[in-house]
Amino acid sequence: MRERQRTRIVMLQMLPALLLLFLAGCENAPPQQDEKTVCRLAYTAKGYYAPQFLASRNGWFEATGVTVQDVPLGMSAGIAGAEALVSDSADVAVMGDVPALIALAGNRDCVLIAAYGGGEKMHSIIAAGKAGIVQATDLAGKRLGVQFGSSTHGAVYLYLERNGVEPAAVTLVNMPQKDLIEGLLSGSIDALAASEPTPTLALQKAPGAHEVATLSGLGNDYPLLLVATRAFADAHPDAIRVVVAGTRKAVDWINAEPDAAGAATAAVTGAPAALEADMFRKMEWRVRLDDQTIDSLNTTAAFLHKIGKLKRIPDLRAHSRPAFVQP
Repeated sequence: MRERQRTRIVMLQMLPALLLLFLAGCENAPPQQDEKTVCRLAYTAKGYYAPQFLASRNGWFEATGVTVQDVPLGMSAGIAGAEALVSDSADVAVMGDVPALIALAGNRDCVLIAAYGGGEKMHSIIAAGKAGIVQATDLAGKRLGVQFGSSTHGAVYLYLERNGVEPAAVTLVNMPQKDLIEGLLSGSIDALAASEPTPTLALQKAPGAHEVATLSGLGNDYPLLLVATRAFADAHPDAIRVVVAGTRKAVDWINAEPDAAGAATAAVTGAPAALEADMFRKMEWRVRLDDQTIDSLNTTAAFLHKIGKLKRIPDLRAHSRPAFVQP
């Protein structure tokens, strides 16, 4: 019993010294690093969104204090990117002009970060060999397949009007883009209007098929876009800059080495590498957010509003963050 009491007395006497050692250790301990900002980036596995998954695979999104987390959406339709933002499954997403406009006009507040791809040669009209269509006026009385509500759909209306053809004179057939080539082969349509790579594939697969026109010269370059929720862009501008910088690096690679970038893209999309490389060469790849981008989006928005696909036209300049694309 006396031995236990003696031990307790010694321990009590040592407590002040032990406390001082503990506090000194806390003061000299290395400070804990701040937690990284996680940016959830959504994309579909298609060539249009190659800059993002190429950047991810090559480590071009790596940066101090930021982790860019992939949210792959498989081979789903382009609208999936907008849905990922609206459902809070992603902080940033890449998409075409129509899904971007739907996201910017939606209830969840989103902002436009940058355009990185697109180009006037993105959409084409391809006719069947025996359809007798060689110019715009030949489309009158013919069946033209196009996916309704797409940017191609709007471009077709502009193209017909610019060439003096009443849209009502052409039978527009609403078909998903994936079914257009089969429609051309089966004869259910005389021509198709679509975005790459469908026109190139149609020329390869349909005997006698030929290009009637690219839907260029219409004041629209059909931008591919980076869109973010406003809350994330406001709270984490450094993360947005990391995504833009990685996208720019991938775009530079596509422009410099389209064949190598096409092979790397094909490993993700499953499409032939040559097809992806041809698409890269046909389209324009440049990170920007300029007047042409805004004008192109307003053109498409006006058409979507006219046909009831868009309930309201968003104020695109108020939703734009051009500062993020500055080098």
